[in-house]
Amino acid sequence: MYKILIADDEQLMRDALQIMIEKVPGFEVAFSVSNGEDAVELCRKEKPDIVFMDIMMPGMSGIEASKRIYANNPEITIYILSSYNHFDFAIEALRAKVKEYISKPVSCDMIRALLEKHSRSSQPEQLYWNMTLKVLKEKDFKQMYYQVPEIVQELYRSCGTNRGQIKTAAEQLGQNIFNHLGRVSARPVDCAEMFPLSEAYLASPAGMEIWLFRVLDYIFQQTSIRKYELLQNVFAYINVHIQEEIGLTQIIENCAVSQGYLSRIFKNCLNVSVMEYLHLRKLMLAKEYFQSTDLSIADVAFRLGYNESGYFSKVFKKYENITVYQYKKAVGASSER
Repeated sequence: MYKILIADDEQLMRDALQIMIEKVPGFEVAFSVSNGEDAVELCRKEKPDIVFMDIMMPGMSGIEASKRIYANNPEITIYILSSYNHFDFAIEALRAKVKEYISKPVSCDMIRALLEKHSRSSQPEQLYWNMTLKVLKEKDFKQMYYQVPEIVQELYRSCGTNRGQIKTAAEQLGQNIFNHLGRVSARPVDCAEMFPLSEAYLASPAGMEIWLFRVLDYIFQQTSIRKYELLQNVFAYINVHIQEEIGLTQIIENCAVSQGYLSRIFKNCLNVSVMEYLHLRKLMLAKEYFQSTDLSIADVAFRLGYNESGYFSKVFKKYENITVYQYKKAVGASSER
């Protein structure tokens, strides 16, 4: 369901637009304001999908409000509504990057056409975003680990082989994920700044899987910390020592938390045990090594804190259902020497 904000200083216009919009399946008017300042603030907090914005309102104009909204939320679609069929206004609206400039009065057919066009154009994105949103809502870290390749596969299916388009789509997906975190914790975060999409990640779907896993792991950590503040120290310790031989004993000794309590809250937040979380994190790091280096299986195992390469290989096979050799061959890495 797409959530829509109406910003117009005339109550009758807001009511009429709401009636027209909600006749189109898949769209709902979630918010209604009478001025530009409130529209900007509401978009910052609630992040609607679409805004219908009157161009002339008391105080901040619709054009200025649109510019400010796009500065914080470039993914929002804005339609400017105007009683003035003036060329200069239309040019100014387009410069503000609004989707369309619409002259009043509007009709039901016009609104339906706009929204159905929006739905068609965003459908490819919605599919892999809906897959991602399902992962976030289920709060199952292991399930997320297995869903990441499917999400990436759908992203590539939607974008084809155009690397620029893939990068744009992935960055938008990442920001959508962070915006979802914002809805949960009211902490605005720039995904591209925290997790830039390097060429190594863009080189292949396998690389993109590593990037997306990093983004989602961060989200899982932050939502868990919000629920249990003591997990801040636990995740900080894990992040620093993830490439060492660490386990539950080291974590509870260094983070001043009992084993039973930590196990319970980990299961509650991520639906996995602490050791399972550590294994999945280490396996994703192993995949990154295999994609970007010629290190042997024994070397990678040692770098990730596994004292025996045989044990590491068993863990890899358990979670991946293929051997390390098969994975290295699949991603084009050099064979084991």
